[in-house]
Amino acid sequence: MTERTAPARAVTAAGFAVFLLLGVVIASYGPSIPHITHRFNLSVSVAGLIVSANFLGEVIGLMALGLTHARWSLGGRLAVGTSLFGVGLLAASAAPTWPLLLLAVFALGVGAGGLVVLINLYYATRFGRRSPAMLGLVNTAYGVGTFVGPALIALTRGYSIVFAVCGVGVLACIVFLRRAVDEAATPELAPPVLNARTLGLVVTFALMLLVYEGLEAGIGTWEATDLLSLGWSAQFAAGATSVYWGAFTLGRVLTAPLAVRWSPQRILVPAFMISTLLLLGIRAQIYPPLMFALVGLCAAPIFPVVVSWMTRVIPNATTLVTYAILGAVIGSALLPAALGGLIGIAGAVQLPLGVAACALASLGMVGVISLRLRG
Repeated sequence: MTERTAPARAVTAAGFAVFLLLGVVIASYGPSIPHITHRFNLSVSVAGLIVSANFLGEVIGLMALGLTHARWSLGGRLAVGTSLFGVGLLAASAAPTWPLLLLAVFALGVGAGGLVVLINLYYATRFGRRSPAMLGLVNTAYGVGTFVGPALIALTRGYSIVFAVCGVGVLACIVFLRRAVDEAATPELAPPVLNARTLGLVVTFALMLLVYEGLEAGIGTWEATDLLSLGWSAQFAAGATSVYWGAFTLGRVLTAPLAVRWSPQRILVPAFMISTLLLLGIRAQIYPPLMFALVGLCAAPIFPVVVSWMTRVIPNATTLVTYAILGAVIGSALLPAALGGLIGIAGAVQLPLGVAACALASLGMVGVISLRLRG
């Protein structure tokens, strides 16, 4: 190992570690709500504001740290994002009152939002032809975290220990991220020309990621509700949701090598089409638990492949990719809520049709982008 390759390997390892811990934290909010209601004597609806505080912080962090590349080094922004995330976790773990907990979660959300865009951009642009595979693998680390987080909450019977340990782990990554990225940084390249074609591509990519979250986050949020409506027990429904996330994580591992060899369309088109067919099978009640897991397997490569695709067709578009990832962040908040409205109106049995509509809309946007690139 040469002196020059050491920092690159250090930032790669630190990026994986931070994304793993980020997944643990985000997936811990839901299972932590019963503990929060008991500890602070709150209703469930009020305790659920912890998710809103994190989302608001993520949007602000994504905009503040993702759109300042021209004035601020990537290493500096990663250090700030990691510090906010780590310190916010430690503050949340020790917060003695509900308002202080909300404030701490908002702060860690700001750091998390910045890290989501910065680490995704790093892996999408710094590994050459291996970038699609590396992007898929670092998002796999996030998926592993989402699978592990709820289990840790169950073992520790609360969020405090989990948040404290994650906070220490995150802060330990700061020196590696800052030193490695600054030393390995490349000269700033000219940004793309902002014409109608480029802006149209950015909007379409952002909309695709926004609608796609109806597939990923929509199922993750509402699968248990759908299975309960079909007569499965609450314990089985919770276990089936964990299997969905486990299949989602496995799918990212299995498809990462394919992202290097295959075109984005060759991966995305079958992923959306097969997911739609599986969702129709769920609507027909063809063993929904298995079908939901298979949807997770199919949907796994979509986000990293779309981000990698965008960095290929719009080179040096750091700011523009940030807007596209913002679409995914907003979609992860809006689409599950919209699907919840559909369930309230038509019943949980219609959830698969709502998610299938999201998959088909995303598939249509793959076609639109492909046509724009040929024109």
